[in-house]
Amino acid sequence: MLELSFPEGPVRGTFQLPVSKSLVNRQLILAAQAGRLPDMQDVSLPEDVRKLAQLLTHPGPVWDAGAGGTTLRFLTAYLALTGKDGIVTGSARMQQRPIAPLMHALDQLGAIYFYSGITGCPPLLLSGFPGQKQTEITLDPSSSSQYLTALLLASPLLPDGLTIHLTRPVTSRPYFEMTLAVLADWGIRVEVEDNRVSILPQEIRPKELILEADWTAASYAYAILALAPTGSTLELPGLTRSGLQGDEILVSWMEQFGIDTEDGPSGITICRNRDIAPRALQLDFSDSPDLAQTMIVLCAILGCPGRFTGLHTLQIKETDRTAALREELHKLGVQFDQSPDDPDVWLLTGKAISDDPPTFATYHDHRMAMAFSLFAMAAPCRIQDPDVVQKSFPDYWEQLEGIGFLVSRG
Repeated sequence: MLELSFPEGPVRGTFQLPVSKSLVNRQLILAAQAGRLPDMQDVSLPEDVRKLAQLLTHPGPVWDAGAGGTTLRFLTAYLALTGKDGIVTGSARMQQRPIAPLMHALDQLGAIYFYSGITGCPPLLLSGFPGQKQTEITLDPSSSSQYLTALLLASPLLPDGLTIHLTRPVTSRPYFEMTLAVLADWGIRVEVEDNRVSILPQEIRPKELILEADWTAASYAYAILALAPTGSTLELPGLTRSGLQGDEILVSWMEQFGIDTEDGPSGITICRNRDIAPRALQLDFSDSPDLAQTMIVLCAILGCPGRFTGLHTLQIKETDRTAALREELHKLGVQFDQSPDDPDVWLLTGKAISDDPPTFATYHDHRMAMAFSLFAMAAPCRIQDPDVVQKSFPDYWEQLEGIGFLVSRG
């Protein structure tokens, strides 16, 4: 248990962000194929990065990705297309998360596998890759863009190249665009035309990894300033508007909360220059689902009614995030429910209040812990299982302490 509060006054200081695990993990799959995998075991790195780097050198016969959905999906495609034999598995929650679209695509390519638990979910028993069976396959990327990314990252060494016909639109498309940018940076040519993606066989040469601070992690800094007095400011070293991370959309979203973003030579500075907040907020999270918890909890604390769409992928994340948000917000007297007129719309009403310090459950989900830590800007609170932040932001609680939060473990 962690107890959290914030004394009154402006927020000022430096908030050191972790590297983007989305960017790094894409590059690790390519580095493994290039035969030069860098050492990524520094404890300041996100757990997902350290885990994937470790598993890429693990001989098997069991590869356990823990709670990392990205780790498991990227690793599965890589192991399957390099002919590994063994079991790919994960946490209890991971064994409930779907992977069937990716496995169907790998089956078309010629990979041999079996489900050893729930059909369509890990664990997976991989039994080799006798050879590429066909050059054109179909894929449904509507529930996760990671299926498409996993295939593209593992496919440059296929002897006959690969064309993927997409049967439905790609969800979270900025993550697909990130994949294309990473592949291009590594000199790998990919052709995209309408609903067809093609990659030719080509050599992967080792190169230095792109290491950028994580824009999703930056959302917590932005939200803290949105709850802070005018004149508050935070330095975010290593953060850059490179266009690689879709969650840069934060810059425009947070202007509505009086926050300005200034680019500098070593990072970004964010300032709360105006005491404003929207009277109501409408956001579509289809392209940036990882920002949903931050923005929804922020609106709840401010008492800002919200109308949100694009939350369909949240139900298959580390937890069912829509259900978890509804449960924890209910403790604060805030309603968060699907619209009776449209199940794709979620409505937020009420202002977060609590007579006693509330205790927030985290559901083994790092983003639940960090999103609900924002309530400490309004009143003291407690966070259960605080170490879950290791997954993406190992130093999160230390960074809060560094900008004035009072943090103690009970």
